[in-house]
Amino acid sequence: MKWYSKASAAMVAATTLSGIAAIVAIPAHAATTRYEAESAPATCGGSVASNHSGFSGSGFCDTTNAVGAAVQFTANVPAAGTARLDIRYANGSTANRPADVSVNGTVVQSGFGFDVTGAWTSWATRSITVQLNAGSNTVRLAATTAGGLGNIDYLDVVTDDTGGSSIMQGADVSTLQRAADLGTRFSYADGTQGDPLDILKSVGVNYARLRIWNNPRSGYNNKDKVLQYARTVKAKGLKLMVDFHYSDTWADPGKQFKPAAWASHGISQLQTDVYNYTYDVCNSLKAQGTTPDSVQIGNEINTGMLWEDGRVVNNNFTNLGLLLKAGYNATKACDSGTQVIIHTARVESGARWFYDGIRAQGVQWDITALSYYCMWHGSMSNMASVVSDMRSRYGKPVIIAETAYPYTTTNADSTANVVTSGCSGYPISPAGQQANFAAVQNTARNAGAIGIFYWEPTWYAVPGNGWNPADINNSGNEWDNMAIFDRTGRLNPNIRWLP
Repeated sequence: MKWYSKASAAMVAATTLSGIAAIVAIPAHAATTRYEAESAPATCGGSVASNHSGFSGSGFCDTTNAVGAAVQFTANVPAAGTARLDIRYANGSTANRPADVSVNGTVVQSGFGFDVTGAWTSWATRSITVQLNAGSNTVRLAATTAGGLGNIDYLDVVTDDTGGSSIMQGADVSTLQRAADLGTRFSYADGTQGDPLDILKSVGVNYARLRIWNNPRSGYNNKDKVLQYARTVKAKGLKLMVDFHYSDTWADPGKQFKPAAWASHGISQLQTDVYNYTYDVCNSLKAQGTTPDSVQIGNEINTGMLWEDGRVVNNNFTNLGLLLKAGYNATKACDSGTQVIIHTARVESGARWFYDGIRAQGVQWDITALSYYCMWHGSMSNMASVVSDMRSRYGKPVIIAETAYPYTTTNADSTANVVTSGCSGYPISPAGQQANFAAVQNTARNAGAIGIFYWEPTWYAVPGNGWNPADINNSGNEWDNMAIFDRTGRLNPNIRWLP
């Protein structure tokens, strides 16, 4: 979120158990095409075997025990877009057998884990989300250790019925836990009270985003709080994104304050801090059965994070690259199926500069994320151009990680609203809010984005749920006119996340 409050401006001036990663929720009309590893056009870098039961088809590929041992599939899809690759395998050894996954000659994920399954007759599935071209695509799995690959049974390519994917229909609900603890009421458009996550699901939400601060004074949203609310999110059948700010308070383009506990640490120690903290949070979530489907390594890090050490100065991305690699490695060490997102607010300018800069440092990531608020980031046509460019330039799925629009100019509490004007063509009204959100979704999707997240749709003005983590009880809400619930907690009857 681009948090331009008077308070923040002053601050700136002063200073799953199964292991299946499903980043894209495939809809009920999904199409699945199976490619057996033992049959042409697949190429098995070893021998076709049938000595371990439980396989599909006539056998499986038993690769040689060597670095580079590979299985290659040729997959055909009717249209370019995002697809989920489900790889069925068995690994009866005592060690993980990782592989580099390449699509059309480009490595899309290094060290993809084929974990131990307990026996060569115990088959499991690992998944990864990728971009495929219309027509023929090569998918190659190449071992990165001397043990080779596990036994590979088949590859399923899962798309929707046009060859593309469904959308990550997301909502950042980071303030919702505090709202629940305060007994805040929410209702459907007809006035019937309900659980806010159920209400969001009823209008299309399938993915929840939760920010995490290291040690906020209020406790919201620290590790313990995020662990607690992750259980609620997963129990509702929603996917989970964890947004690491690596700060005790808001991190955005204007400020990236180190956590107090890391304040004196230099870049070497900060790499360790980022790795250990990221791994600890991710592993704690995994241990309680709520493995994150995705994580953000930093929030709107336009010019770096953990300033000053991690700030990009004079086009020098060295330190930022070290920090991002620490976060990526920690996430993959926790769970190789969790997708790593790198997020900037650079839609209006500088997106290539940023992502080229981190790529040159050898940084890996799975999903490119951008913020788009029309009042700050310009035209939708430009946003579409940037989304399309990011997708083609880096070969990774793109999402709009944050967007929102006001439904009223009225302020519901004593704290002035941060957004007081709208954008041409969209009145400030419930209908205008819906029209703008629908346009953002359609524009981004038509440009190739796989997901759109509304930022804090449930954060209407409630005493005690203020913006300042150092004084949550007495600070107000500068975002109440951007929520999709009015000042009584009733849902905007027009709003929809589009499938």
